[in-house]
Amino acid sequence: MLDVTEFPDKSRLITLITHPSIQANAFASHIAGLLSVPVTVHNINKPLTEQLEKGTVVLFDIAVSNKKLNGIWREIIESHTENPRLLIINSAQKYELYEMAKWPALYGVFRHDDDESRLIEGIKAVLNGEQTAELSVMHPAMYAVEKKPREQESIPLTERECEILNELRHGATNVDIARALFISENTVRTHLYNVFRKLSVKNRTQAVSWANENLRH
Repeated sequence: MLDVTEFPDKSRLITLITHPSIQANAFASHIAGLLSVPVTVHNINKPLTEQLEKGTVVLFDIAVSNKKLNGIWREIIESHTENPRLLIINSAQKYELYEMAKWPALYGVFRHDDDESRLIEGIKAVLNGEQTAELSVMHPAMYAVEKKPREQESIPLTERECEILNELRHGATNVDIARALFISENTVRTHLYNVFRKLSVKNRTQAVSWANENLRH
């Protein structure tokens, strides 16, 4: 977690909700340095214990989430934040308006392959309370038709298999995955077997390598 004492303006705050890691902390530090705004990293698997400051910009890393966590965090953001401003980042798919409407105070969605400059400009606009042309492009209603799907973007896995693969990418064991997704270890093993078969990989390392290349980068 960054030291917010170096930032004079406490009314401009960012909270990054993701899996804590060296990469997440480095990303938070990078954003803080570029925008001169305090950025905290919060573990996506742990609920908030304190109310977020009014107007906090929340960056939600949907690449490391799942349906259950999405539902939990929708409620948390709505109940623990006064005037929240939410940006979903690292999306690997397009979302229809009805899906995005479930999220409270959603200002925009960024894909995993969006340019960093677009993300930074979007965050800056939200921090400043602006409704710029760039920001309007990120509105969910437009986002659903913003990009035509490319053949190479199709992913041969089910949503559950992607959830398990994301857990795998963060070093989770079969037991960890079973607990996180509220399923049995046998079910985890079955899903992993199907993942390996569909991706034509032989082990967890190769599966993670495929995920790093196709689910986020």
